[in-house]
Amino acid sequence: MYYLAITQYAEELLGDLAKLPEWPERVRLMQANWIGRSVGVRFAFPYTLDGQDEKLWVFTTRADTIMGVTFCAVAAEHPLATHAAKNNPALAAFIDECKRGSVMEADIARSKRRVCRPASVWPIRSLRAIPVWVGNYVLMGYGEGAVMAVPAHDERDFHFARQYKLNIKQVIGIPGETFSTDTWQEWYADKERGRCVNSGKFDGLGYAAAVDAIAADLKAKDLGDKQVTWRLRDWGISRQRYWGCPIPIIHCDACGDVPVPDKDLPVVLPEDCVPDGSGNPLNKRADFVNCKCPKCGQAAKRETDTMDTFVDSSWYYARFASGRRADSMLDPEANIGCRWISTSAALSTPSCTCCIHASGRR
Repeated sequence: MYYLAITQYAEELLGDLAKLPEWPERVRLMQANWIGRSVGVRFAFPYTLDGQDEKLWVFTTRADTIMGVTFCAVAAEHPLATHAAKNNPALAAFIDECKRGSVMEADIARSKRRVCRPASVWPIRSLRAIPVWVGNYVLMGYGEGAVMAVPAHDERDFHFARQYKLNIKQVIGIPGETFSTDTWQEWYADKERGRCVNSGKFDGLGYAAAVDAIAADLKAKDLGDKQVTWRLRDWGISRQRYWGCPIPIIHCDACGDVPVPDKDLPVVLPEDCVPDGSGNPLNKRADFVNCKCPKCGQAAKRETDTMDTFVDSSWYYARFASGRRADSMLDPEANIGCRWISTSAALSTPSCTCCIHASGRR
C-alpha cells in the first residue's frame, strides 16, 4: 500500500481553516472534526504479565474523571487480548470476529459488545484491580488501542455498564444536581460546571485545574503526561484497478523501489485495456509492467497500483485553466489560484478562469 503522509500537515491544515472565511461554518467544523485535534493526558495502568512489569497506556481528554475509572477496554489486536485468548476459546473466537468486522464508526457503535474479561490492571489510586475487556469498538490503529471507561461521566460507557451490570462511580458533581445510576443525564458529562468529588485530594477542582494537577501527579510517578493527539490518519491511495493515476515507482531486485525519473514522467497508461472483472488488467500487460531500472539498467517491474481517483479530481480543475500549457501541469497563473473575473454578456455572472476554460470560452 502507498500513503500520502498528510498527518505531517495536521497542525497546518487545522490552522488554515481560519483563512477560509467564505466557507460555510458547518463545512469548516466538519473539516476540523475530521482532523480531530485532542488535548489530553496519556497515562498508564501498571500490571504484571508472565512475571514482567507492563503498562497499559490510554489517552483521555477527561483526566479530571480518572478517579471514576471502573474498567478498561482494549482492541482485539492488543497484546493483553492476544495473551488472554491463548487459554480462552470463547475470547479467541470473539477476537477473530472483531478482526473480520467493520471498522466504520457507525457500524461499531451499533454492534459493540462485551466478552469475559481477559485480565486486570492496577490503577494508580489504590490496590483495587480494574477489569479489562476486549471490545470491537476499540481500534488498535487509534491511540494506544486501549481506552479507560468512566461510566458515570461518559454516555456510551454509562449504557455499556448498565447493560452488563458494571460498577458506576460518580467523581464529578454540580451543586443542586442529584446523581443517579438509573438514567443518564446530560450534566454528568459537563466539564464547564462540574467539580471533582469522591476524588481525594482533587475534590473541589474544576476541569482545567484537575487536569493540571492529575497530569502533574502522573508525571511525577513516571506514569503519564499531557499530550496532543490527532484523529487524522495518513491517506491510503493505492488502488488495484486500471483507472487512476499510475504510481510512478519501479521495482528492481537489486535497487529496491525506485522512483520514476522526472524526465520520464508522466507514466502513461495503455489506452486499450478492457477490464474483465478478474483483477487489475495492468498486471497482464507485459508491455506496461516490464521495464528497465532507472538506477542500474537491469530488468525491472513497473508498479501496477494506481492512485485513488480523488487524487485526480482534487487538481484537474486547475488544469482546465492551463489548457494551452504543454511543458508543465499548471500555468503559473493557475498555480497561484483561480482569478475571479467579470465577463461579457455571454456570462452574466462572475466566473473563475477554470470555469471559462472548461466551457470553451477564453
